Amino acid sequence: MYGSKVSIILTTYNPNVSELRENLRSYSGQVDYVVLTDNSDCSERQADVARLCAEFTNVSVNPLLTNAGIAVAQNRGMTQAQSLGSEFVIEMDQDSRLPQGYVDKLMTRFAELDQKGIKVGGIGPLAVRKDSDEVYDGLSRAEGVIEVEYTLSSGFLMRFDAIEAVGPKNEDLFIDFVDWEWCWRSRRQGYRVFVDTTLEISHMLGDGHKKLLGLNIGMPSPIRHYYQFRNFIYLLGKPFVPFKWKVKYSAIMLAKLCLIPFIFDRKAKRLRYALLGIKDAMRGAWGKIGE
Repeated sequence: MYGSKVSIILTTYNPNVSELRENLRSYSGQVDYVVLTDNSDCSERQADVARLCAEFTNVSVNPLLTNAGIAVAQNRGMTQAQSLGSEFVIEMDQDSRLPQGYVDKLMTRFAELDQKGIKVGGIGPLAVRKDSDEVYDGLSRAEGVIEVEYTLSSGFLMRFDAIEAVGPKNEDLFIDFVDWEWCWRSRRQGYRVFVDTTLEISHMLGDGHKKLLGLNIGMPSPIRHYYQFRNFIYLLGKPFVPFKWKVKYSAIMLAKLCLIPFIFDRKAKRLRYALLGIKDAMRGAWGKIGE
């Protein structure tokens, strides 16, 4: 296991280059390769990312020259990592960094599960909110390794036998629910998904949260409402998506649609994107908005 090559698959989109440099420093020495796929649609930022990658001996860059979506970027990264001889990949977001020893610990957890004869689709960390230290998805710290139905892609370790059995990331979705959808397909193929609750990654979803009646309501950028509503409807029709998730998110998305005019900023823009997402789902328009 420890002789296996590991690549980090990193996706960027118009990143803060100074922050990205520090994030790369936190994990480039923990793996054999870092494969960065750049979705930036700003030519100046594309050049900045290319210059940054040149500072690291084991970081390579795939410039897409447009925002092709996280699923496309991750699939490109996986293809390159496999061509480099990697047996494992770890997905990373541009705004996350890894603690020292993270990769070795995660590989150890994977080996322990593998030695028990478990078909592992992947294993990831707890995702913790940067602004409040609150754990996402209702999970708790220090429970050891637990099985989950889905988890975020940042810090998620996969082996290529699972990737080949489950298939690539779903490029129809473009961005939202891409990681969860892959986890659900993994479970359908008999590959189980885990979280090591002793490992954490700080993460920020969207533009923060708004408190309402004691609940934290996610505040994504307006265009993300398009992908959230459209992709939610897409997933409603998939038999491998858990029924309880469909029920839960039906309530969440209905509530969000009703709340947009009251608690969100840029109300008209957000509502327009949400309704367009619903319309495009009904007519079967997937991929990037407007394509």
